[in-house]
Amino acid sequence: MNYSVLPFSIQSINNSYQSSTNLLIYLLPIKLKLLLPLILHNIFQESHNTYLKFSCNNMKFNTVTYDVNNIYVNTNLNSNYQVSLPIEIYTNFYKFKFNFILFEVPKLNAIGDIILNGLHKTYIWKLQKQWGLYFKKIIKHHSIIYQAYIIFNFNHLISIELWNDNQIKIYDFKYKLTLNLNTLLTYLNISPTFINQFSRYGNSNILNLLLTQSIHKNQKILTYCKIIKTYFNTPTLDLHSSYINTPDQILINYDFINNHLNQYFGNRQKFSSSYLSSDLILIVDTLLDFKFNKRSIPDSDHFGMKKLNTLNDLILTQIDFIVEKRLKMLKTVLTTKKSFTKKIINQLNNNKYIVSFKEYFTINPLIQYSDQINSLSKIMHKLKVTKTVSSHIKNFNIREIRFSELGKLCLINTSEGLNSGLITYLPENIYINSHYIIKTPSSNKKLTNENFKSKVFDTFKTEKNDLIFNTNSIRKKYSFNKLTQVTFSKNSLNVRPNLNWELNISKTQVFSLAENLIPFIFYNDPSRSLMGARMQMQSVPLLYKQKAYIITGTEQLLSRKQTWVYSLQEGIITYVSSYKIIIRDILNREVSYYLSNYQFSNQNTLINFTPSVWVGERVSIGQIIAVNQDFEDNEFSIGTNLSVLYGSYLGYEFEDALIWNKRLLYNNIFTSLHLTCYEISFMINNILIPEFSSINIPKYTLFEKRNLDKFGIIKEGAKILDNDLLITKINIRKFYSYKESINQFLSTLFGYRLRNIIDKSLKNAVGNSGRIVKLELGLNKNFKTTNCYLKIRLFIIKQRFLEIGDKLCGRHGNKGIISYISNPVDLPYNLNSMSPDLITSPIGVPSRMNLGQLIETILGINCLFTNKRFLINSNLNEKFGSNYLKTLLYNYIKESNYYNGYINNSYTLGKDVFFDGRTGKMLKNTVLFGCSFYTKLIHMVKDKIHYRTIGPYSTLTQQPVKGRSQQGGQRFGEMEVWALEAFGSSYNLKELLSYKSDDINGRKNLTKYLLGTQELKPSFIPESFQLVLTELKGLALHIESLLINPNESNIFVLSNKL
Repeated sequence: MNYSVLPFSIQSINNSYQSSTNLLIYLLPIKLKLLLPLILHNIFQESHNTYLKFSCNNMKFNTVTYDVNNIYVNTNLNSNYQVSLPIEIYTNFYKFKFNFILFEVPKLNAIGDIILNGLHKTYIWKLQKQWGLYFKKIIKHHSIIYQAYIIFNFNHLISIELWNDNQIKIYDFKYKLTLNLNTLLTYLNISPTFINQFSRYGNSNILNLLLTQSIHKNQKILTYCKIIKTYFNTPTLDLHSSYINTPDQILINYDFINNHLNQYFGNRQKFSSSYLSSDLILIVDTLLDFKFNKRSIPDSDHFGMKKLNTLNDLILTQIDFIVEKRLKMLKTVLTTKKSFTKKIINQLNNNKYIVSFKEYFTINPLIQYSDQINSLSKIMHKLKVTKTVSSHIKNFNIREIRFSELGKLCLINTSEGLNSGLITYLPENIYINSHYIIKTPSSNKKLTNENFKSKVFDTFKTEKNDLIFNTNSIRKKYSFNKLTQVTFSKNSLNVRPNLNWELNISKTQVFSLAENLIPFIFYNDPSRSLMGARMQMQSVPLLYKQKAYIITGTEQLLSRKQTWVYSLQEGIITYVSSYKIIIRDILNREVSYYLSNYQFSNQNTLINFTPSVWVGERVSIGQIIAVNQDFEDNEFSIGTNLSVLYGSYLGYEFEDALIWNKRLLYNNIFTSLHLTCYEISFMINNILIPEFSSINIPKYTLFEKRNLDKFGIIKEGAKILDNDLLITKINIRKFYSYKESINQFLSTLFGYRLRNIIDKSLKNAVGNSGRIVKLELGLNKNFKTTNCYLKIRLFIIKQRFLEIGDKLCGRHGNKGIISYISNPVDLPYNLNSMSPDLITSPIGVPSRMNLGQLIETILGINCLFTNKRFLINSNLNEKFGSNYLKTLLYNYIKESNYYNGYINNSYTLGKDVFFDGRTGKMLKNTVLFGCSFYTKLIHMVKDKIHYRTIGPYSTLTQQPVKGRSQQGGQRFGEMEVWALEAFGSSYNLKELLSYKSDDINGRKNLTKYLLGTQELKPSFIPESFQLVLTELKGLALHIESLLINPNESNIFVLSNKL
C-alpha cells in the first residue's frame, strides 16, 4: 500500500492552493471591507445631489463555471472568481437593485497552477524581508551613518539615521517626509522621565543633545504623527472590531516582531500587537552602541529575517488600483445616465470593462508557464525561489551562499548566466509555516539520552540566543576534547562545546529533490551534479521504462504528490477502467474518480494516468490509486538501464558522442509519445451564411478523404500522414459583379445562384504523422456576439523513435549526442558474449571528475546478474571508513563471478577484455563495462532540423528571413560568405547576394527569364546598398555613379542606376 505521507517540501507545494482559499475566505473580504468605504467616500464626496449609504456585509464571491461534460474543457479553460458588490439605487421615480462586478481573480486548481488561456502557469516564490527592525551602516556624503529601518506591513518603511554631528533624522519613504527625533517623541507624548526610565544613556550629554533639537510644527507633520502613532501603542488587535480604520493594520506577523525585538532588547512585553514606545528609545540606544563600538552590527541579510512573497501579496497590492478604477466607472454612469436599465447594467458588467488580473498575471515575470516535461520538472518549478526580479545586479552579496541559508536553500541548483545565484530552489525537507517563513527540521540529541527528538531548526532564533557551531559541528560529529569555533553575534570564538547538546541535520536537506536523485553525489564535481539535476528535469517520459538499479530513496517521495489521484475515503474498489475508478466506502456510498487521460502539456508531452489498484482491493485514506506515465510501481523512473562500454569505436565517440546499438531501436527502447493539438473554428459571416464542413468538397481525391466521415471530419483512431486532410471547411461569400444582368443570365442558365466558394480546410503539417486519439466539439451558445458557433479540437499522438542527433544523459551530467547507430554484430563483445548497448568516450570521466558515474557502472553490472537493487546512502565512506566503498565494489564483482559465472579480469577488477565484432581480434587494452541509468532529453533533432529553401523575405530589408520558427530560408551570413570566398566561388556568391537576397528588380527579371519571356539582364543594386545611400543622404552626402563612354575614354556619362 502507498500512502500520501508527504515530506515537508512537497507539502509546501500545496500551501499555494491553501493560501488561495484563505485569500477568498479571510483576507480579501477584510481588505475590501476596509478599502471600499475609503474609496467610496473619496469618489462620491464631491457629488452634492447624491446620498450614499454602503454596507459591505453582503459581498458575494461567485465562481465562473462551464456547463461542459468533458473533463478536459473543465480543467483547461479559464475559470475565475468574480467579486460582486450588491448595489441599491433609489431615485424619485424608481428603485433599482443589481450586482456590480468589481473584479475577477483567476482560479487556482488543486495543484496550485493558474490556468490562463488554457495553459497552466506557476507562481515563483520571491524572497523578501520580513516586517521588523533592521540595522546597518552606510556611507553617505563621505560620512558614516548608522541606520535603523523598520519595515511595517505593505512595504511601509521608516528609516532612523544617526549622523556624525549627533543628529537623528527620521525619514518615511511612503509619505516622503523627514523630521528629527525630538519632534516625533513630542507628538508621541514620550516625556523625558519616560526616556530616562528606559534608556541606558539617560543623563548623558549626547542624549540631552539629541533631545534639545527644534520641534517642527506644521499640519503635514501633525497628520503624519497621528498615522505613525498607531504603530507605537499597545492595543489589542481584533479584525472584526471597529478600531481598525486603515488597511495598513492587518496581516501583521506579530509573532515575528516580538521574537525579533527580543533578540535585540531582551524580554519585552509579550502579546503586544505593535511596537512599544520603549522600543523607540531602545532603538536610539542601539544606534549609540554602534557608534561607540559597544556592539557589532547584526547581519541585516540573515535568512531568518526573510519570508516568501506569495500570490496573495501580489493580488492584495493591486486591489487598490483595480477597485478604484471600477468604482470611478460606476460613478460616471450614475452621474451621466438619467435612467437606469438592464442594458446599462450589462454594459457595466461586460467582460471588456471588468478589470481582471488576467492581463497582470500574463506580463508578470514571477508567473511563468509551467514546466510540464515530466513530474520532476513540475515539482521543481513549484519549488523555485527568486531573490530578486532584476537580473542586472552587480552586488555579489546577494548571489553568494550564506551560512544562514544552510538547509533553507539548495546549495547547488541555480540558474546559469545573469541569474546565477539569484534563482535557486527549495531543498528536499523544508517546512513553510503559516507566515511563509522557511524552517529546517532537525534532531536534537542529548548524550545522556539515546532517544532522538525531532524539532524545527530556526537559524535566526538559535543564532541570536545560543552559541551556534559552525559547519563542522552541524554537518559532522565534533570532538569533545578539542576547542570548537563558534559564532555569536558575528564574533568568532574558540570555546569548549557543551557536552549535553548536539544538533543533527540530514545531508539531503541541503539539496533539492533533483540533486537527491543522483547516487554518489558526494563523489562528483558539483557543476556536473548541477548539470545532472537539470538534465533529469528535461527528460522525456518513455513508452517502455525501467526502474533504476541504483536508487537513493527520493524516487518514492516524488510519488507522494497531490497531482496524482489518491483516495479520499476508506473503502473497496468496485470498478476500474482506463478513465474511471469507483470506490464504495464503509457507509455504502460510491465515489467516482475520473482519470483525465490524453492531455498534452505545455511542452507537448503526453500526460496519461494508469490505475494502480484492482477490483476488490481495500484502500485507505490517502492511498494512491492512479499514477501517471513517469512512474513504475509508484517509483519515479523516467529512463532505462543500459550496458555501457567506456571505449572508442571508429572515432564516432569524439566530443562525448554516443554509439548506439540498433537492437534497442527494434525493441522501442527510448521511444516516447508526444501529443499535438489542432483547433479550428466555424464562423458566421456578415451576410449570415455560416461556414460548414462536408465530405462532398471538390478538388480532393478519394485517397485524401479516406479518413473522413460523412460530415467531413476525421475519424477518431485514424492513422494520418503528412499533408493529410483533417477537417473540411467551406466559406461561402456573395458573388459581386459589375453587371447584374450577367448574374441573372448565368443563374437562369445553370439553375442556381453564383457563389464565391473558398476552401479553408485543415491539413496535417509536415513531420506530424500519427494517430487521432481524441476529438472535441464545443458549441457556443452566444454565437451572435462572437460570430463563432462551433470549435473542433483534434489531438494527434505520435511516436518519436531514437535517431542520430538525439541527446541522451545519465544522472551525473554525462550527456552526449548519438552519432552512429551500429548493427549488433559489428559491436565489440566480451568473453561472456555480451555486446554493449552504448559506447561512450572514457576521456570525459577524469576531466570532469565524475567518480560516481564509474561507481554506478560497476555496481550496475552486479545488479544485472544477481537481480538486485541498491539503495545508496549519500556518503558511504563517512560512516564506514575511507576504504569501505573500494572493498564493497571488490566484493560485488566477486559475487557476480561466484553466483553467475561472470568472467572478469582479477588483475583489473571492473575492466573486461573485449573483441572486435568485425574481425574477432582482441582489443589491446581492457575497458570498463557495466550498467548505468540513461534518460532521453527533450532536445530532439526532429524539432531542430530545417531544410534550406527559398523562404519569406523581410519587409524592411527584403532579405531572406532566418530561423526555423519563422519558416526561414537560404540566408547567408558573414561566415558562410567566408567559406565560399575561400573556394573562389564568385558566381555562387553573386547569385546568393543578389538574386536570392535583396535585389528586387533582379529577382523579377530572373523570374521572367526562367519563364522564357525576356532575356537575363545583369543584377541591379541591392536594397541594402540603397539603404546605405539613404543614410548617407541624411548626413548631407550625395553619391553618384558614373560610367565610362566606350567611344571616348576621357568622357564620363551619368548613370541612372542610383
